[in-house]
Amino acid sequence: MKKKIKVLPDNLFINGDLNLSETKIQKIPENLVVTGSLNLSFSDIQVLPDNFLIGGDLDLAGSKIKILPKNLSVKGNLNLTGTLINELPENLYVGGDLSLTSAYYIQTLPKDLSINGNLDLAYSAVKVLPDNFSVGNNLDLTYSELEVLPDNLSVGGDLNLANTKINTLPRNLLIGGNLNLINSEINKLSENLSIGGDLDLSNSDIQALPENLSIGGDLDLRYTNIRELPKKICINGSLNLRGTDIRSLPDNLSIGKNLSLAKTQIQLLPENLFVGKYLNIESTQVTLLPQNLSVGSGIYLDIDKIQNIVYRENSKDNSKIIFACWVNRMFSIQTVGFFGSLESFEKMVDEKYSDEIAVIYKKLAKECVDELAKKLN
Repeated sequence: MKKKIKVLPDNLFINGDLNLSETKIQKIPENLVVTGSLNLSFSDIQVLPDNFLIGGDLDLAGSKIKILPKNLSVKGNLNLTGTLINELPENLYVGGDLSLTSAYYIQTLPKDLSINGNLDLAYSAVKVLPDNFSVGNNLDLTYSELEVLPDNLSVGGDLNLANTKINTLPRNLLIGGNLNLINSEINKLSENLSIGGDLDLSNSDIQALPENLSIGGDLDLRYTNIRELPKKICINGSLNLRGTDIRSLPDNLSIGKNLSLAKTQIQLLPENLFVGKYLNIESTQVTLLPQNLSVGSGIYLDIDKIQNIVYRENSKDNSKIIFACWVNRMFSIQTVGFFGSLESFEKMVDEKYSDEIAVIYKKLAKECVDELAKKLN
């Protein structure tokens, strides 16, 4: 039915959404009011009225509109994917997301543009972002024409620089979510970089990390050429250094979740190392656990290489290795599925196993602790 309608009456009031997608209607009526969303994608409409106000989303994807009106206000999302529009108007307001994906004619953004939601510039022709630019949520620049980012750029969500020509990060860059540098040309991070989410640098050309780097999520440095960490690095999530050239870690290093040093040349763990969950030192040169090591969930290690632990194998189950170590300022017991104090271990086996098996496990654990106590003294 909608494809047969060619004209809409003036003073039309729509208390909800209006979908004119793929219709033959060529003109927006005078004084049109749409309280919800307006879909003009792939329609024949070529002009929008000045001071146009949309209460929801405005979808112009694939439409014939070439110019956006002055003082356009969209309370929801504005979709300009694949449009012929070559300029965004001053005083444009977008309450949600702005998509310029494959919008090949727009090369600049208004200086006063404010995006509360996501800004999608993937495959776009935009070459410059305004100074002190701020995006409320995610900024996607995948395969865009951008070569430089402005100083003081603020991104509330994720920043995606995958497959871009950008080779440096700006000063005082603030990212509330994740930073994606996959297949980017960036080989150096900016000073005072703050990332609220994850930073994945695995297999990248990054040579060094800046001072005062703050990562709210995980930092993945697998198979990079990183050789040292900044003294004041802050990582609330996990740190993966597998396969790097790292040789030492700064004293008082604190990792909120997991720390993997597997397949590195590291020889000593630092003083006051704190790992919130798991520590992995398999296939390293580490032979001693430091006295003041703190680990939340357990340690993956080469059982015959670490000198200041004592272990036993259950003769009835050779895969069940129990070892004792001095961690968390106490004698700690580790075995499959358990890491904690001797007292907690005994309570666990009493609840989980038969009396006969529980006695065996408790005896093995007690032997480990007693022998370790003698070795450490």
